[in-house]
Amino acid sequence: MAFQHAITEVNCVWSFLFSIRCGGLAPTKASCIKNVLRCLRERRGELCLEYLRDLSVDEVKAELSLFKGIGPKTVACVLMFNLQQDDFPVDTHIFEIAKTMGWVPSVADKNKSYIHLNQRIPNELKFDLNSLLYTNGKLCRKCSGKKGNKQGKKCDDNSCPLLNYDKESIEL
Repeated sequence: MAFQHAITEVNCVWSFLFSIRCGGLAPTKASCIKNVLRCLRERRGELCLEYLRDLSVDEVKAELSLFKGIGPKTVACVLMFNLQQDDFPVDTHIFEIAKTMGWVPSVADKNKSYIHLNQRIPNELKFDLNSLLYTNGKLCRKCSGKKGNKQGKKCDDNSCPLLNYDKESIEL
């Protein structure tokens, strides 16, 4: 019986890895998720994050940051996508676009860009702007700084709406 349980557990792990592979870094993410689940079970006795809804944004940030492997981007994604809080996650795509457009100081790293953009982007624009910039960054070679894109689609360099953007017209 123990052998069959072990096989079932291995199959679940492979199924889980397969389901998150499209986001990249599946083994690393799986390890972090497993750690969060273990910690949740130990600390709260259940595998549920619903208690976060009763916390302030700062409390959510502090709570999630306690979990090994959970960084500022993941915390911001949980706040924006799961808890519907006004936050602006900064991933590689958004970071590159923000630098290219002059929205962040040239010396800013991702974490400083996160703080800079969250202080300047109006709350009512954060969700939509984040989604649009992320999608554009995944598809546009010029915005992502890559020669190709993962979708395998041809990118017409003249089709990017950000190419003719005047850096001086809007300052963040």
